[in-house]
Amino acid sequence: MRFRVIDTGIRDGRRNIAFDQALIEARKDGAIPDTIRFLRFRPAALVGIHQILSHEVRLAYCRERGIQVGRRITGGGGLYLDEGQIGWELLFTRQSLGIADLETLTRRICEAAALGLNKLGIAARYRPRNDIEVEGRKISGTGGFFDGDVLFYQGTLLIDFDPGDMIAALKVPVEKLAKRDLESARQRVVTMRELLGDGLPDLAEIYRGLLDGFAEGLGIEPVWGSIGEDEERRAARLHDEEIGTDEFVYSLDAPDSGAAIVSANITTRGGTLRADIRLEGADGGRIREALITGDFFVTPPRVVFDLEAALRGLPVTEAGPAVEAFFARTEADLLALTPADFRAVVDMALRQLTIRAGGARLRGHLIGPDPAAAPTLVFLHDGLGCARLWRDIPPRLVRATGCGALVYDRRGAGDSEPLSGPPAPDYLRDEALNVLPEVLAAAAVREAILVGHSDGGTIALIYAGAYPDRVRGVITEAAHLFREERTLRAIREQIEDFERGDLKARLARYHGGKAAASFERLAEIWLAAGERRWGIEDYLARIRCPVLALQGEDDEYFSALQLDAIAAAVPSRVETLSIPDCGHVPHHQARKSVLAAMTRFVEELNAGAASV
Repeated sequence: MRFRVIDTGIRDGRRNIAFDQALIEARKDGAIPDTIRFLRFRPAALVGIHQILSHEVRLAYCRERGIQVGRRITGGGGLYLDEGQIGWELLFTRQSLGIADLETLTRRICEAAALGLNKLGIAARYRPRNDIEVEGRKISGTGGFFDGDVLFYQGTLLIDFDPGDMIAALKVPVEKLAKRDLESARQRVVTMRELLGDGLPDLAEIYRGLLDGFAEGLGIEPVWGSIGEDEERRAARLHDEEIGTDEFVYSLDAPDSGAAIVSANITTRGGTLRADIRLEGADGGRIREALITGDFFVTPPRVVFDLEAALRGLPVTEAGPAVEAFFARTEADLLALTPADFRAVVDMALRQLTIRAGGARLRGHLIGPDPAAAPTLVFLHDGLGCARLWRDIPPRLVRATGCGALVYDRRGAGDSEPLSGPPAPDYLRDEALNVLPEVLAAAAVREAILVGHSDGGTIALIYAGAYPDRVRGVITEAAHLFREERTLRAIREQIEDFERGDLKARLARYHGGKAAASFERLAEIWLAAGERRWGIEDYLARIRCPVLALQGEDDEYFSALQLDAIAAAVPSRVETLSIPDCGHVPHHQARKSVLAAMTRFVEELNAGAASV
């Protein structure tokens, strides 16, 4: 089976994407043969077709530096592309390889590309769902979809690339703050230059290696050919009329939060899914419109738009079954996703709680068993965090323990109302003594197991001491009883990042226009002169439930002195766990061991309660 090979050289991002669509149209019309394309980019920040541009790209930074922003015709996450990378693409019909499903084709194509890199002296291998890695570090990301009978599949290869450029242009969704981003990005990706040094081959040799891999791995015969005038005309038309326009690039944006908007995010094996649903009717009982976005692959891409249309106008009680019925009658290829994932995010959005607590409107979600049926894991985020930043930790603990979960945004965070009034130095006690009781009452939580990170951990300890009969157990990560010198130093560095770096943009990804006010209030409180202790030891002395206190050994903000202080102040059973090679966010930086420790602790709590 012959595949034509072409090289379209360096073009800007939008024109490269327009050429992608032109190839698809030409192949569907039978105007061109099966094709392999090599391409390169002028600096560009490109989002997947289902992503919200403002959530993924630092638009002001890109404008200032002449980095073009664009929207791909494939799914997946945001990409930063420049002359230090090459793109490779395959375009062929289902019959060409005799494989009809996207998941199998993804594996075959990625394994063939990895084989080509091995021929160049790079020990690459395929890692599901769609990456090619070298010893756990990504060297090539890929993605594709079917348009009718034609598969379009693309990948990028890092040749001589600075992750700092990517971090600057994209709002990379890692959960560590700005000063750790660059180090983290460099650990996650690797370039051919880093692996081969002065032995880096030229483009022609790299192309030969990849083509040899595709030939051997896919059983095809790549033959160099030429670019047709018809393809260029199609690409120019598509660029000028659609793909190159701002209307196309800026076509997805999240609706403003409000009482009529419910939202949810879930993390699945196939990527992240977000649902924003606008309700109407006196009781909010009908769907006016739905928007489903995220980092995922669905083929054909219009399936998502058709699903949104199918939900429009339905009573909320019919939404979940309608999602299942839609996929039952719709031909779709979901790469590592299932129809149940789409139903889950829609159901979760429609179950979003609106809670009046502390004089403000807060938003949250219940996951798993109802509070009347099982103990409830109550997740309390850190000072600059929100419910979304727990990612898939709550549902994983729900599945592992049989408990339900409540996750919510405190005031000034995520989807909740902005902060108002002057900064309050005793904000941790106020949250624990006045706001959290109202939240738990509104959610009908009968028996709580509190899981708190940083500020959330301190709030959990205060509440457990103030209301000892209402708490079965407490899990804290980086909880703090006092400010340390390293705390103040780290916050001053954060202020520098906020004023001159990209921390403001990162926080806006999760908090929108509330980010600046929330950050400035916290910084003012933490750097204020006076007593460095929060004065909460009297509450800790009244805790009667077991406590699991976790701390990263490399925490930038707090030392092991916090663990010692918690153990000394709490009279009940306290288990402390110091986690090596871990910073301030153990549930992401030491995910496996933290999940295991949390699960074991909760199971012991439940077993102890059952035996009473």
